[in-house]
Amino acid sequence: MRDFFIHMFNDYGRIVVFLHIISACLLIGSMFVLRFVIQPVEVDIEDSKLKFGSCLKMMKRYIIFLLPVMLVIALTSVFMNLGLGFKNGNPATYVMIHTKEALWTFIAFNFVYMYFKYLKAKKGFETENYIEVEENMILMVRYLIPMNLVSALISVYFGVILRGY
Repeated sequence: MRDFFIHMFNDYGRIVVFLHIISACLLIGSMFVLRFVIQPVEVDIEDSKLKFGSCLKMMKRYIIFLLPVMLVIALTSVFMNLGLGFKNGNPATYVMIHTKEALWTFIAFNFVYMYFKYLKAKKGFETENYIEVEENMILMVRYLIPMNLVSALISVYFGVILRGY
């Protein structure tokens, strides 16, 4: 199986790296836009039902957007890790690879947690319990997304170091 990844990376390495970088940019950009552009506008909406309804629709679309982006990041990272042979290289580099993997695992689990918070907020919206909706939305937008944003930026920085720039 390792030979397959090495062979594929040798043939399509630029495409793999391109997809990896584009997916990371989409993920980081979407978190930034969600937290610092859309959320402040949503706060200004007076009608609770309209505000929380639009927030829930936005989060549903965001979660659907995240699935393929995270899958591409994970798949291309496997191709790069095996294709570039980091395991047989410098031990410090391999440690940095594992640190990046740990950061992205944290990000993935954080997004899974956000999904469960979304489901809880949706249930609160259906029962018109707007306090529960607000608490879950605040947790997602003010805390979980910024944590993922910082983790992703650190991981990107490590990626730049790994590329040798």
